[in-house]
Amino acid sequence: MAFTDVNHVFVVSRPLELRSLSLRDSKRASGDTPRDKDHPRFVRSAILIAYARAMGSLGLDPYRMLRKVGVAVAALENPDLKIPVDRVQVLLVESAKAGACEDFGLIVGRAFKLSMKGPLGSLISQQPTVRAGLEALKRYLRYQNDNVEIRLDEGDGLAVLEPVLLSPRTRRDRQMVEMTIAMKVQMLRALLGEAWMPVRVTFVHDPPWNLAPYRDTFGAVAFNCPVNSITLTTADLDAALPEADAEMAREIARYLDGQLKAAPDAGADPMSELIARLLPTGQCSIEEVANRLGVDRRTVHRRLAGEGRSFSQLLDTARRTVATAELSHGDQPLSVVMRQAGFHSASSFSRWFHHAYGIQPSEFRRLAQHA
Repeated sequence: MAFTDVNHVFVVSRPLELRSLSLRDSKRASGDTPRDKDHPRFVRSAILIAYARAMGSLGLDPYRMLRKVGVAVAALENPDLKIPVDRVQVLLVESAKAGACEDFGLIVGRAFKLSMKGPLGSLISQQPTVRAGLEALKRYLRYQNDNVEIRLDEGDGLAVLEPVLLSPRTRRDRQMVEMTIAMKVQMLRALLGEAWMPVRVTFVHDPPWNLAPYRDTFGAVAFNCPVNSITLTTADLDAALPEADAEMAREIARYLDGQLKAAPDAGADPMSELIARLLPTGQCSIEEVANRLGVDRRTVHRRLAGEGRSFSQLLDTARRTVATAELSHGDQPLSVVMRQAGFHSASSFSRWFHHAYGIQPSEFRRLAQHA
C-alpha cells in the first residue's frame, strides 16, 4: 500500500483498487474546517464579565490583556457583541500565563452567572423543570455561542451532560474546556441551588498539579477520560423550578424567535452548519434538524431536493470533514473521533470509514501523520 502526497491530495493504492481523498477532503484535513476559517465561530461578549471578575481575583488588569490579544475593550462594556472564540481561547491562555494560574479557565467558569445569558438565561429559569431549561438552552444557545452544542444521555437514573466544543482548537484547549464545564455547572446551580453538586465531572485532558480547586468546585472529578462531561441524576432533571412562569417563558421565546429571524445567518449554508453542530451530540437526525429550524421533516426534504441535495449527502459530508481533520492532526482516541463524527459504535464508524476511504481509521491516521 502506498500513501503519497500529490499536490496535497493523499492517494491510497491497492491491487485492483484505487481510493483517493478529494481536494475538498484534503483541505478539511488541514485542521480547522472550512467553516471555521471562512466564518469564525463566536461567543457573546457577556462572557467577559466573568473573565474580568476572574482577572480581578488575581490582581490583573483585564483591559490590558484584552488589548494584548486583540479583543476590543468595548466588549467589556457591551454584553451583546460577538467575539471570535479563537480570541477568547488566546485570552484565557495568555491570562493563565500572566497570573501563573493553571486553573484560570476554572476560575472564569466559576464567576459565571445565569443572568449573563440575558433573555436566554431568563427563558431557562422560567421553564417548569431543569430538563425543560436544558431543552431551551439547546434550542437557542447557538445564537449566543456557536462553538458549543449540548449532548444529553440518560440511563439508570443518571444523565450525562456533554457541552461539546465544535472548533478543534478550542476542543483541545484545557482552559476553554474547563471554563465551559464550570459555566454549565454554575448554570445548574442557579437552577438547583448553590449547594448542588454533580455526581461526577470528567475531563479528557491530564490532571492539574493541584486538584483541590477542582474538588471544591465539582466534588468527584476525574481526568484522562473519554469525554468532558457533567453527570447529574434524572431526579435533578425533573426538579421543578421555583421561578417557572409559562406565560413569561412564551413571551421570551417569541422575542428570541423574532431576533433570530431578523439576524443574518453566520454561515453560508445554515442547513450544513446545523448538521455539523448536531453531529457530535449523537442527535443529528432529520427530525432534530427540522425541529431546530422550526419546520417539519417534509419541508427539509423539499428544500434540499430543490437544491439537488439530500440529507444523507450533507450528513456524509459533515462526517468526512470531522473525521479527516481529527485523524490527520489530532491525537484524540478513536472512540472520541467516532463520537465527533456522530457514530455510536466503533464498528459502524470503521465500516463507514472503510467504505469512504478504503482503509481503517487507525491506518489513515498513521499514514496521514507521517506523510
